Amino acid sequence: MSLSYVLAWLLPWLTGTGICLAATRGARTWADVAAAAGTGFIIGLVLVSLLGSWFAADDVTATFSRVAPWLTGTGVLAWSAAIALRRRRILPLAPAMPTMWRALWWLAVVVIVARLGVLASEAWLRPTFPWDAWSAWAVKPKTWFLLGHQAPFVPVGGWLADGTGGSRTAAIWDYPELLAWIQVWFASAAGGWNEPLVNLAWTGALAALALASYGYWSAFGLRPLPAIGLTYALVSLPLLGAHAALAGYADLWLAVVFGLATLSWVRWLRSGERAHLVLAAGLALCMPFVKLEGAVWLLLSSVVAALALLPRRWRWGVVAALGVLGVTGIVLGGFVFPMLGLGWVSVSWGQVGIPALGELDLRWRPVGTQMLAGLLTLPNWHLLWYVVPLVLAWRWRVVVAARDARALAALVGSCAVFLFVLFFFTDASAWAENYTSANRLVLHLVGPVFTLIAVLLVDAFPAVPGTAPAPEGPTAPA
Repeated sequence: MSLSYVLAWLLPWLTGTGICLAATRGARTWADVAAAAGTGFIIGLVLVSLLGSWFAADDVTATFSRVAPWLTGTGVLAWSAAIALRRRRILPLAPAMPTMWRALWWLAVVVIVARLGVLASEAWLRPTFPWDAWSAWAVKPKTWFLLGHQAPFVPVGGWLADGTGGSRTAAIWDYPELLAWIQVWFASAAGGWNEPLVNLAWTGALAALALASYGYWSAFGLRPLPAIGLTYALVSLPLLGAHAALAGYADLWLAVVFGLATLSWVRWLRSGERAHLVLAAGLALCMPFVKLEGAVWLLLSSVVAALALLPRRWRWGVVAALGVLGVTGIVLGGFVFPMLGLGWVSVSWGQVGIPALGELDLRWRPVGTQMLAGLLTLPNWHLLWYVVPLVLAWRWRVVVAARDARALAALVGSCAVFLFVLFFFTDASAWAENYTSANRLVLHLVGPVFTLIAVLLVDAFPAVPGTAPAPEGPTAPA
């Protein structure tokens, strides 16, 4: 393994971590360090994608050599700012717990690392294998890398009309390209289109989500053992592991970005630190550039976040007003609105028009049996969708009383309603009938769902004697 490939991992991680620490004025606890390190890896790769598209479009194979200096300079500036702005506070070396509980904590860490190692070995042992991975998501970066430059992808008609031969076409010609540049970055650092080395990035993305989740959940006040246990539950989900081991799909990356944006947003709701709101907004804006469905999650997240800013007595009035405007627009013949990444979406009676998907006819499709099978009986989710209703029923008072829990529940609920309409009222029901994309779309919500569970469990467990106090308490009602 070459030095450049090792640096291709270290540079984004260090640069992104420096950016997070600079934005939040350093770390107060090791939970903050974990949150910054996990979030920073993804931020660093987003920066790699942007720099690659700017500086390496004419020579894709030189992406690493052209982007690395810019990334290094950004990292030096970020770490300099982080050190200058740091809070002067001594960090505890490890979670303060009795010996037995500390041993259990370390055992869970070892099991999580082993789990990630197994997933990495699976990705290491094979070329790009899943259908959509090699037929869709790897097409652009592999084509660019083998050609040596970024070739435009156009519709079939445009490709046939192109007499120069400079363009390319594919069924997925309009897919977002943020992930493509990340793949190019690792291929360039490896010295060739080595698919196992490129695909290891999927395990890195899952590890980043796990590390950031543990850090943020601990910062919210969740005690060390429940936090590490919940982190293991996250990385052990069969479908999440399948997307890391059989690397190549964009769904894992969208789940990671959505999860990190949610974590930063909740941290802002709890602490009021504006830097976390900026991080949340930046990550959320990346979602449509990872996968087209990210535009929907961005819209729903933005609406819920905006409503959370309003005084409680105004929220239902605003929701009612928006509902009245929507119904009035449909009665008057329909309306259109813009969605980042999807263009102008049209809504009329019984029909929704999305430029990337075409016209969707809204009518009932009975796919309840298939959806319940995918969520509750097939080996995709362990017991997650049994546990979530139980936790909500047990801790419903927290949802009613706490601002962050209520906002999170609204976000997860609105996303669930969208998926219900999509699968039960549009032709996307076929994805549930053949057990294909339905669970992949649900996968995008894993981060917000686990964060909701973590927030609900913050005060659910009594303190273990000798355990350090939680760094951050629950939010006040609002």
